[in-house]
Amino acid sequence: MHVITPRSFCAILIAAAMANHAIAADGDLDPDFGDGGFRLSGILDAYPNPIAGTAVQADGKILICGSQAAGVDSSDFYVARFTADGELDTSFSFDGRTTVDFDGGDDICTGLAVQPDGKIVIVGTSAPHLGSNGDFAIARLNSDGTLDTAGFGNGSGKSVVAFDLGGNNSDQALAVALRPNGRIVVAGSASTASNGMDFAILQLNTDGSRDTAFNLTGRVTVGFNLGGIKDDQAQCVAIDAAGRIIAAGFADRGSPGGLDMAVVRLLPNGQPDPDFSADGRATLAFDLGGANGNNHDQAIGMIIDRQERIVLSGAVDSSPTSANDPQAGNLDIAVARLQPDGSPDATFGIGGKTVVSLDLAPNGADYGFSLLEQGNGRLLVAGTSLGLQVPPAYEYGTVIRLRPDGLLDPTFGTVGKRLYDFEQSMPSGQLFNGIAAQGSKIVLAGALNVADLGHADFMVARITDELIFADWFE
Repeated sequence: MHVITPRSFCAILIAAAMANHAIAADGDLDPDFGDGGFRLSGILDAYPNPIAGTAVQADGKILICGSQAAGVDSSDFYVARFTADGELDTSFSFDGRTTVDFDGGDDICTGLAVQPDGKIVIVGTSAPHLGSNGDFAIARLNSDGTLDTAGFGNGSGKSVVAFDLGGNNSDQALAVALRPNGRIVVAGSASTASNGMDFAILQLNTDGSRDTAFNLTGRVTVGFNLGGIKDDQAQCVAIDAAGRIIAAGFADRGSPGGLDMAVVRLLPNGQPDPDFSADGRATLAFDLGGANGNNHDQAIGMIIDRQERIVLSGAVDSSPTSANDPQAGNLDIAVARLQPDGSPDATFGIGGKTVVSLDLAPNGADYGFSLLEQGNGRLLVAGTSLGLQVPPAYEYGTVIRLRPDGLLDPTFGTVGKRLYDFEQSMPSGQLFNGIAAQGSKIVLAGALNVADLGHADFMVARITDELIFADWFE
């Protein structure tokens, strides 16, 4: 199964020391946040995942989610909340952190959203030990971090939903979006009888029950059927201004065809939208590896911009050789923009596509996990860059900025690119898997190794969004 899971994790550095009367450039860590611009969540048994949830509340507090070890071969949902200035928020579960267990097995949290009333929806996958037969898992927390047992999940605060279409019945929830009416939309994949995967979309009522007005069962699956074993997976989801659901990820073309970026748009009732690429489905191929290459192209992050265009971030494999593991090739950050009808936006990059390589080492791996549109239409993409493919591998937190036309913004970092390194361990693993606006600042979330033995922790950081004068006007 083609799921991106970088091996070691961690995230962020301080790029430049800020002296008195110095000018802070776009992307510098904010010294007024946390400890020199970043803050760890304070655990040593994090299970980082490239797909995770990040949100900034209306009061500026920051929420992140992931998974934490809970014994042998098991893990729990993990949520942490930080104050607006980067300290663990003691009004949230007493120490700023909480966990949710579904069945004592392997619970992996990959998505988070905040309701207007301050309640927190977290989603992911719950599976028995060793990860087989997973189901969609959803929980809702009160604003203080306790489970919402009064209004969600029949008194448990939790809801588990199976698709169970056949095969190994391994269903994975990877992303969440909220409708204005409070209904919860969850996207991921469901195993098929042929042991492939289809896009899987679930819609819940506000109390955690399945919404039967959505495709009668509250569940929809969509296959692209491009060939091979038909491994298709949604990795991000959003709801547009018309209430339509847009889910994106990858579709499998089969060997040696590789993967294409794939997008589905559903009407509010769960039916495919015929005004989107004729049948509600669209694919986008970069195919940088040539006829015999891996050509593993996938969307991992998505936003709907102010003009209702669909912007995707992810990774493409430009390796000219074929290999079973897409991480064995040369992966680059990929960004694509589609028009509302599903066609590539010709005004963005080249034919609607932009590829950015950092190439820290031969066959390095660069990923764009999450993205954010700024007020001026520029795009910030956060991810990771792998320096070496063999031990001692070294991964950096990475941020790039694109102009509205898809070209790198030379006013940000080094020709539009910045690397962040916390130097917490050697070899080091670092990643950014979330990005969000906090007023005029930008918040990054991710994970990092905090010891040479490979212990991992989650973290948040804050960077400046525009040229500011450090203390000239203090």
